[in-house]
Amino acid sequence: MRKGIALLLVLAFLTASFVIAAKPVSAAAPVENSWVSKAPMHVARSDLRVAVVNGKIYAIGGNTQNGVVGVNEVYDPATDTWTMKTPMPTPRVYFASAVYQNKIYCIGGIPDSANAIYDPSTDNWTTKAPMPIPVYAHMSAVIDHKIYILAGGPSPSDYNQIYDIQTVI
Repeated sequence: MRKGIALLLVLAFLTASFVIAAKPVSAAAPVENSWVSKAPMHVARSDLRVAVVNGKIYAIGGNTQNGVVGVNEVYDPATDTWTMKTPMPTPRVYFASAVYQNKIYCIGGIPDSANAIYDPSTDNWTTKAPMPIPVYAHMSAVIDHKIYILAGGPSPSDYNQIYDIQTVI
């Protein structure tokens, strides 16, 4: 009789273990060290730049199979949706992007040294003074109301430049 009860308890324990292990993971619960597919952009492209403003991701410019584009689209992580926005005035690649006071600065790149500012709140672009020394494949950082452009590598020159935002607002 004791062997029967012991066997029944072991079976109950094993069954409970399998039920607990087979519990599905909620779609809302993140799984550590894993990847999740999300909605694709409307325009697949490479060499674009991204910026985050107010919790939304802006994907700007880039290179498609048909050439360089000024496409501007925004991703909302809360709804997993992409929305097309006003395109960049000068289509380009390899430019630097920086965010300052909720505006996106797109500076330099190929084909020129353009400097365009996108305001997500109005969905409008403003063109400002171009870079004095054209560079591409450069990076940027915002410090104390200035955008530091650090160029190197495949750029035509290794010039570092500073754009003073306060003098042009």
